[in-house]
Amino acid sequence: MKRFFIFLTILFISLNLVACNNEQGKEEAKKGPVTIGTFIDSEGAVLGKMMVMLLEQEGYEVIDKTEFGTPDILRKALLAGEVNLVLDYTGSGQYYHDVEDIDTDIWSDAREGYLLTKKLDEEENNIIWLEPAQANNTEALAVRREFSEAHNIKDMEDLARYVKEGGEVKLICSVSFAENIKGLRGFEEAYGFHLSADQIIALASGNTAEMLKALVEMTNGVNVSLVYGTDGALDKMDLVVLDDPKSIPPVYLPAPVLQGALYEKYPEIEKPLNRLFQSLNENNLRQLNSKVAYDGMAAEAVAREYLEENELLIK
Repeated sequence: MKRFFIFLTILFISLNLVACNNEQGKEEAKKGPVTIGTFIDSEGAVLGKMMVMLLEQEGYEVIDKTEFGTPDILRKALLAGEVNLVLDYTGSGQYYHDVEDIDTDIWSDAREGYLLTKKLDEEENNIIWLEPAQANNTEALAVRREFSEAHNIKDMEDLARYVKEGGEVKLICSVSFAENIKGLRGFEEAYGFHLSADQIIALASGNTAEMLKALVEMTNGVNVSLVYGTDGALDKMDLVVLDDPKSIPPVYLPAPVLQGALYEKYPEIEKPLNRLFQSLNENNLRQLNSKVAYDGMAAEAVAREYLEENELLIK
């Protein structure tokens, strides 16, 4: 009997040790947390949800802060550590650093612009830019088709002619675009026209939906709007995006951007993110945005559908 009790005692201790080791193993296996933030738009919502799902599949604890805020708010949150993985755009590097002594034309080159943004952010902020998608979400100006046909405006040279002839123009755009030499100021200089302050409605956030709603409804006389290359509206609305033969705005490729401390701890985090972003292009990204903005699908459903169809997410 005594031996039996000794056996039970040993068995009990052994089982407890196994249980403790299993719990310890679970703690060691847990990765993160990773706090993911994106802009307030359909693209941010969809790509953000994709990143959330992929990292959860890889065993990371993820805090979902997709649709966190406007670009300036999200950038400040990344620098402050409120989020540690975001979706951002390569061309935005010109706004994040002192570029007074840098030829800003470099951001019109997809690869060189990305590499410079990556270099500056890593050196100055210990922020890491992973490989971007080949989907240029560049800035452009758009008008309603009716307006385009009435005034024969198909590109920026046509718009410049219309302005110089005294045509009525009311542009809605973001403040950053209005003030930037690679934005409206660059268009004006390159094509030889000028819009006065009362011809511009400048929004702090540059919210795409707000701008396009104003254009379609001609709110306050708006007949020209800033648009972005992967906007779902380009597939749905009867708009004409004006060609820019001089390629003034920079290239904006979407990319995962994370704090250096997170990358140093989990360098393998880039593998699933690279697979995702390598699968994207302007056409499929525009279609994804359209499903959310115009078909009314939830961003999470659109994200999951895409990941499963492309065998990035295990069903």
